[in-house]
Parts: sequence; structure tokens; C-alpha cells
Amino acid sequence: MAVIAHARRNLAGLRPMDPMRDLKGVADLIEEAFATDLDRSGQNALRELRWLSRLKPVLWWMVTFNPDHADFLSGFVWEEDKKIVGNITVNQTSPGSRRWLISNVAVAKEYRRRGIARGLMYAGLELVKECRGKSVVLQVRADNQAARELYEALKFKEIAGTAYLRLNRVPAVETHPLPPEVKLRPRRFDSFDARMAYSLANAATPTISQQEWPLRHSRFQLGYNEQLSNIFRLFIGGTACAYWVVEEEQRFVGLANIIAGVFGENHRFELIVDPDWRGRLEKPLISRMLQYLRPGRRRAVSVKHPTDHPEAIDAYKEFGFLEEQTLIWMKREM
Repeated sequence: MAVIAHARRNLAGLRPMDPMRDLKGVADLIEEAFATDLDRSGQNALRELRWLSRLKPVLWWMVTFNPDHADFLSGFVWEEDKKIVGNITVNQTSPGSRRWLISNVAVAKEYRRRGIARGLMYAGLELVKECRGKSVVLQVRADNQAARELYEALKFKEIAGTAYLRLNRVPAVETHPLPPEVKLRPRRFDSFDARMAYSLANAATPTISQQEWPLRHSRFQLGYNEQLSNIFRLFIGGTACAYWVVEEEQRFVGLANIIAGVFGENHRFELIVDPDWRGRLEKPLISRMLQYLRPGRRRAVSVKHPTDHPEAIDAYKEFGFLEEQTLIWMKREM
């Protein structure tokens, strides 16, 4: 691995990760580097790392006999003064796939700007190349300019982004009118509405995103699970979820899902708008979703929305949503 050898001549701390030896240090580093970024799933993953670092027999069994379930343990670390100060995780997106994922690129604060992140990336890319990987993707915060510049220098290109927004309390809002050419109705729990919702999502999702994450028809089917969920929510005194469509004649041009929170969870909004109708449907739909949730106004509302639809993100912000973070997916062809 010529690139790794070159990096070692400059900064000798680079080596492959040894889970039996490094896991606790990697967990400490990730907690330090991403302290303000870890969501609930990230916190759970960090706890799992710490749990494994203490249960060496379980960790040994995973590494030795069950490598398909230990992908998050593969990659490289940078060690200085007997301390893990840099880490990168490199693994296939699925067993046997030629698509690879780089994650957890982390460097301790006092060791940054020394070329450690670049050396870790070189090592990760060299590993993908040796394993005949076809492409590699990674995720980075939109406001992490230094990291984005490094990835761009390594020939990564932006392919998608997701904005995470939050509203701490549902406000009282006025209804914004819908264009007269369309009508709003509840989604039916049948195959026709599922096909139309899937067609709308296809039209609204850029091709480059679909190449990485193909849309599944099943994602747009409503059935017994949703019906039973609403019965349960109403039984415990909560708010039922709502699924709406905006139609222009027989064509879906907008889709809005309200996932009402239960047991302390936030409410969630999901919004899809046909590209030809963007800028005209977002405020009418968001205002109606907020009005629907007004009885549960004390609960927060969370939104995860693609950055290729800025009209919706701007509309959410006009209603008081705050942007918590925006994450960008970047890809490099090998």
C-alpha cells in the first residue's frame, strides 16, 4: 500500500484498526469529535462500542467468526503518545458489494491541521482500491468547510443532502390557500394511490440520488400497519397520523405525511412536491399540517428534508422551524 507507506514516512501513527486493542480509544475519540452531532441512534451506537470494548470475549467472537456483523470495526486509526487521536471506518455497504462507505472520520481537537485526516483518507481509499471497490460514499456536515475541501481535493462530489429542522412547539398559524387548479384529499389505502405516490416520488427525486438509494414501491403503500397504529394512538388519547395528497386532475403533485408522536417522541412531517409545483404548495401544506397538530402543540416537530428542495426548507423556516444541521452525501468513483 504505497499511499499508506508514504503517509507513515510523514506521520508514523497510521495503522489498521485492531478492535481488541483500540475500541475504547475509538469510542472516546468519536464522543469528543461528534459530541454535539450524535442523535439518538448515534448515542446508541457509541454505547454499543463501549459495551463491546468491555466484553472482550464477545468482541473476539464477532471479529473471528462473524465479520459480516462487525463492519463498523474495520478501518484505520492514528496513534500518538499511546493515544488514539484519529479514526476512519471503511466498509462495504453490503456483503459482496463493490460500493463502499467511509464514516467516523475523526481527529482529536489538539491534533487537527497536521494532515492526519488526509492520511486516514488516503489509507481508506487505498483499501477500497485494493478490494476492487467501484465507488465510495461519505457524509459530512454542510458547515464543515475544512472537511468538505479535503474531500473535494480527493475527487469526491456532492450527490445529495438532508436538512434536519425542528420546531419546539406547534404555533397557531393561518391557512395558506392552495392554487385553484388542485385539490387536497386524504390518501386512500389502495394500490392506485400507492402507485401514484411512488410516481410522484420518482419525479421529485434526482436521478443521482436514486442511483445510490433506489426508491422502493413498498415505501409508499399504506395498509393494516398504519390503520392499526392509528387505532392504538386514538385509544391512548393521542393524535392519529394523517396522509394527504394534492391532485391536479388525476395526477399527484404533492404528498404530505403527518406522523404524530407518542410516548415522548416528536411529531414528524414528510413532504414531497412535484418539481413543476415547487414554490406554490409548500406553505399551504405546512400550514395545514401545523393546524392538524395544534391539539398536541406542546410536543416538538422534527423534519428531515432533502436539500434539492430549498423551497420547502425556506417555508419551514418561515413557520419558525430551526435548522439543527445539514448533512451532505459525497461520492467518489474509483
